Amino acid sequence: MAKILPASAASTPASHRPVVLELKNVSKVYQVGDQTITALNNLSLKIHAGEFVAVMGPSGSGKSTFLQIASMLATPTSGVIFLSGKNVTDYNEIERAALRNSEIGFVFQQFNLLPKTSALEQVALPLVYTPNVSEATRLEKSKLMLEKFGLGDRLKNTPGELSGGQQQRVAIARALINDPAIIFADEPTGNLDSKSGRDVERILTELNAEGRTIIMVTHSQEAAEIAKREVFIKDGEVYSDKVVKHRRTTAQEHYGT
Repeated sequence: MAKILPASAASTPASHRPVVLELKNVSKVYQVGDQTITALNNLSLKIHAGEFVAVMGPSGSGKSTFLQIASMLATPTSGVIFLSGKNVTDYNEIERAALRNSEIGFVFQQFNLLPKTSALEQVALPLVYTPNVSEATRLEKSKLMLEKFGLGDRLKNTPGELSGGQQQRVAIARALINDPAIIFADEPTGNLDSKSGRDVERILTELNAEGRTIIMVTHSQEAAEIAKREVFIKDGEVYSDKVVKHRRTTAQEHYGT
């Protein structure tokens, strides 16, 4: 299965495209002392290739647990997970790590960059765990990716030498370096000022326009307005799921710039 939706299929309704991620009757239960906490309760959801989905919900709704389960950072208590048509539910930790490296890109609110590592090395890091990729190839691919996001003059800078917006662009470049099937964005603008935030929103919108599948977990209705589908989670279940018209065709419209 192609990781990027072909341009010829962009006009095809999402429901007619291949399913890239499916959670089927997924539950996640935690035992805290003598208390049982159900974070996800028999949740089922399909994400199709090329979708831009905003996953929303109040604090404690289960949206963060959904992200962890769907992105293979955690395992479900019950239920089944399919990624690119494969049943990945029972993968062990080594198999899940390999899957995350090859099929999933992460963009986090806190950037999750290594403090003493240059931007070039940060982006190249996932390629270290990719077979048959030489160091020269890793660095060249990383350089080109950073240049794509306007950071060609920041290759040697560490996170402390970059603005928040620049750090998030490094994180996005790192997320894309292995050409993942899905990009998970967890509150990607939450730590940014409004200008940097709309730059990141523009990048995500453009990546989706290229055919990339994006799942963005957010509490912000404003941030969700760049997505094409909204899934609202409440009490560990899908409370509502709707396709929405772009209320902002670009990130700039919201800010009037």
